[in-house]
Amino acid sequence: MNIEYFREFTVLADCSNYLEAADRLFIGQSTLSKHIISMEKELGVSLFDRSSRRVALSKYGKLLLPYANTIVQTQYSYTSALQNELESERGRVTIGTIAATAKYGITTLIANFKKQYPSSSIQMFEGDPDDLASQLQNRKCDVIFAHLPERNLAGMSFERIHYLDDSLVCILPRTHPLSGEKELRLEQLRDETFIALAENTTVHQLILDCCYRVGFSPKIAFICHRADSVLDLVTKGMGIAILAEYMTNRPEDGNFPENAPFASASILPRTTISVDLCYRNNDDLSPMAKCFVDLVQKTVTADIPAEFK
Repeated sequence: MNIEYFREFTVLADCSNYLEAADRLFIGQSTLSKHIISMEKELGVSLFDRSSRRVALSKYGKLLLPYANTIVQTQYSYTSALQNELESERGRVTIGTIAATAKYGITTLIANFKKQYPSSSIQMFEGDPDDLASQLQNRKCDVIFAHLPERNLAGMSFERIHYLDDSLVCILPRTHPLSGEKELRLEQLRDETFIALAENTTVHQLILDCCYRVGFSPKIAFICHRADSVLDLVTKGMGIAILAEYMTNRPEDGNFPENAPFASASILPRTTISVDLCYRNNDDLSPMAKCFVDLVQKTVTADIPAEFK
């Protein structure tokens, strides 16, 4: 039986008049009458006594009324719940990102977005590039900020907005003989002990590729999951590191001072890492996710670093 008929039945029971009930339901009186007759035929009983211009519930109608009210209320509850969830999803943006989100200005970007769209719901998580690409491919998130070399994509097809370029720099203890250099060639680091980020990071793979290209394999003594741990080990004299520049000189309160506990030097030849905002395609985004993509596009188009916005 059409659930809508139960709502019409409850309205007619309340009004006791077909014309008034039809007006309240925004349907024709004849349509309402047909629906009630259809219910009665299916149930095999008369639901109303029609002895006058006003209708009254029969004993069967009185028996059905509380159940009909429950059905109507249940329908309202589940449709409301579904609609609320749908609206929530349309207003939700799930963002996957590489680490060092503050140093890349991503947290500032998200905060600005929240100010512009206070009704939005933002979920953010960090991961390595391969994991982020997989999460995006499997629709576990709307957008990702990541270093994604072509070899990491494995046939995946994403839309991209170029967010910024980062450069590799060498981080050395202050007491290291090369700590006074502003630029270093990789060949000069052949015999050094390295402290590196995890193997599944783009930076790690890029360091290996660059070192192999100039004829040596770096001696890696420590592997860390966070740049802060790498920097701390360097300051303790446990080795040197090659990191993306934004990870080293852009804390939330600005650049490190002259007396930073480590020294840094540019790597020659200059090697850059592209950080991109990636998403499946514009048609596959929720309305709120589209707004976020638009904000990122405007940010990069303005050519102003996100952390200064």
